[in-house]
Amino acid sequence: MSDTPVAPNETRRGVLDVSVIIPTRNRAESLRDTLESLKAQGAHGRFTHEVVVVDNGSVDQTRQVVDALGRSFPVPLRYVLELNVGRPYALNTGMRQAAGELFVITDDDVLLHPDWLFALWSSITEERAEAAAGRIVPRWLSAPPAWLTDDVRRDLNRTGLGCLDHGPRRLRTWAGDDCRWVGGNMAIRREAMARVGGFDERMIRGQDSEYYERCLAAGLRIVYEPAAVVAHLIGPDRLTLQYLRQWRHRQGVFEARRIPWKPLHLITVMPLWRWAVSLRIIGRWVAATLLGRSWWQRFYCELKVREEAGVWGERLRQWPRAWWVVRCGQNRSA
Repeated sequence: MSDTPVAPNETRRGVLDVSVIIPTRNRAESLRDTLESLKAQGAHGRFTHEVVVVDNGSVDQTRQVVDALGRSFPVPLRYVLELNVGRPYALNTGMRQAAGELFVITDDDVLLHPDWLFALWSSITEERAEAAAGRIVPRWLSAPPAWLTDDVRRDLNRTGLGCLDHGPRRLRTWAGDDCRWVGGNMAIRREAMARVGGFDERMIRGQDSEYYERCLAAGLRIVYEPAAVVAHLIGPDRLTLQYLRQWRHRQGVFEARRIPWKPLHLITVMPLWRWAVSLRIIGRWVAATLLGRSWWQRFYCELKVREEAGVWGERLRQWPRAWWVVRCGQNRSA
């Protein structure tokens, strides 16, 4: 999409302005609700758009849901199959298949505010930005537990809850603001994606944060638009302490798979900077315990330790094979 607004009813030859991309796997019923909420999206004659559902190897009624809704959907609704399981695979396939100049990414378990898409498109256009993040608010499927205070929920947004709220005003990275996104509500221009590349397919978790950091490093102008609101459906299974512990541990496992092996690591296991990170995290946990911090501060430090344990556990699991990989690489370079 160009930096100038699109005139009402203007279209371009062979391409749409916006492609909404929804990766999904075995969530046919919640996907149906998400697509129903997409029907109400208003472009106000300013842009054209489509919806691309990427089925990541579902074995439920996902295809039938998309086909049934597609017969009366107000904009093109396309079904794409990606059999390599993992959200990054689905996202990259969706962007390859999409016809739009702006890729807007959301999830299969959200409900979209009627002005959501227009707000994202407007913020990028008005700010001449290259990417955007929107607000994700929780929609509880059962009463949340008493311990879930506002302060706890803010931390949980970074710990498996999948929500995001940077506040009520528009933010801009070029003004020094943090516009970090969550994958259920983000957008990036096609041209910017071509420069940054696709999502890291080695990452089953944490790919959204890694992609944001890569976009920042590439100098992209990113905006946070609070008016672009989606509601994330959150069931009781995600509101237990055990779930949070398991989620954080798995996050560490996937983080470990991103760290390349180098000859020194055959002795140190980790890069030296990671040793410093680990010691700092353990130190904060010990301090929070000894100083009698609030239960949530202590538990949040514990979650960070569990993530780091996942990193180390996966790294040690890879260690024997790394000897072979690193030695072979050295032999080839010699």
